[in-house]
Amino acid sequence: MDSADNQLVAFSDADARLQAVVNVSLEGVLIVDGDGRVRFVNPVAAALLHRRAEDLIGRIFGLPFMVGEVAEIGLLRPSGNLLITEMRTAAITWHGEPAQLIVLRDVTKQRRAEEALRDAEGFSRTILNSLAQRIAVLDDQGVVVMVNDAWHQFAVAHGDEQLRKTGVGVNYFDVCLTATGVGSQYAPGVLQGMRDVLNGELPFFDHEYSADSPDEERWFHMRAVPLHGQRRGLVISHTDITDQRRHGWAVAEANALREQLQARERELLAVSTISGTGRSVARTQRAESVLRVDSPAIFLDCVEQYSALLDAAIEARSFDTAPNIQVSARALAVRLGEQHAVARDVVEIHLAALRSRSIDASPSRQQAYLEDGRVLALQLMGYLVTYYRDGVVV
Repeated sequence: MDSADNQLVAFSDADARLQAVVNVSLEGVLIVDGDGRVRFVNPVAAALLHRRAEDLIGRIFGLPFMVGEVAEIGLLRPSGNLLITEMRTAAITWHGEPAQLIVLRDVTKQRRAEEALRDAEGFSRTILNSLAQRIAVLDDQGVVVMVNDAWHQFAVAHGDEQLRKTGVGVNYFDVCLTATGVGSQYAPGVLQGMRDVLNGELPFFDHEYSADSPDEERWFHMRAVPLHGQRRGLVISHTDITDQRRHGWAVAEANALREQLQARERELLAVSTISGTGRSVARTQRAESVLRVDSPAIFLDCVEQYSALLDAAIEARSFDTAPNIQVSARALAVRLGEQHAVARDVVEIHLAALRSRSIDASPSRQQAYLEDGRVLALQLMGYLVTYYRDGVVV
């Protein structure tokens, strides 16, 4: 056997060994010669290209490629589905001639999973950004890995434009450790609470704190809950509860005022009983009715008078107009007495006036209405008791 025959045998043996290896490969393998013609193809490659191997051999490889590069190509299936394939190329020698080894790998499932993950993350971020609460996600070391728009905007508005203290990558635990200024005395307790949640010792951690601005008093509620999933961490939220606090104060004020007025009403009933006048009979009849229902026009007019008194009372803080307020309050008490009003009517007038005046009012003015309104309501009730006792308000 001459050297040429020996070379052919060697090539044949090499082909057989190559085919034995690549035929069991999970990746598609092709060899393309210098002219771009397919010289070898394994079954996986034929299946990916949706062609028979014998139809590919000797044909020009129609897909663009660059030696040494990795690219993704889309292969359209007869069903209309798109197959995403990763293509890698390398220069080799085939039968003594330069050639290219092309490896194809189906990455459709992987890319779809990555796309689904991106969609899920985008959806989650959209949800987070739609919430008014300031929200941050921390990893198990306390490092911020995600914040929503509300968190970002609040940080920027309060001096952390570059998010150096509250942005992604910042260790929130360290921020608590080094906190200074107003409210910093609570930082160690907050830090311990977050760590207890992270370690599974608490299901959640709540903390309320004040963070006043130059213009108003504000309150916030912080909550830390564990991050559920494969990664350990925390979800931190900060919610503005200033309105809830003010509402709570208003309810407490109204309840306290109601109790005080009820005491005055008992005094009023006692006075009416002792006086024995015809007025006491009329009051007994009115005690079972409500001015707002019986005489709505008069009730609304009294609310307007009382609202004007509220505004005057606030102005009296700066100007000495208290005598004028007392005169007007006595006149309103006489009018209520003529309508046989009771303490319940005074409370309803007071609350209706507070509601109408507090709409669109600043927080400081709302607080002033609460404080001055309580005094004014008690004063009005006192004048009403005097009217029922003496028939005149002095």
